[in-house]
Amino acid sequence: MRLAQLAPDVVEAILEGRQPRHLTLEALRQPLPEAWDAQKRMLTVDQGCLNPE
Repeated sequence: MRLAQLAPDVVEAILEGRQPRHLTLEALRQPLPEAWDAQKRMLTVDQGCLNPE
């Protein structure tokens, strides 16, 4: 159920293969905050990975 509550831009990055290498299923199995901004900080997802221009 927790994975269904991931921030939409994190999900999009994963589906498009733009996630950082350390963002594994094991990392996502750890308790995650509910707030999407806090999730991104905790997972250290680079904003460049999430918002390519």
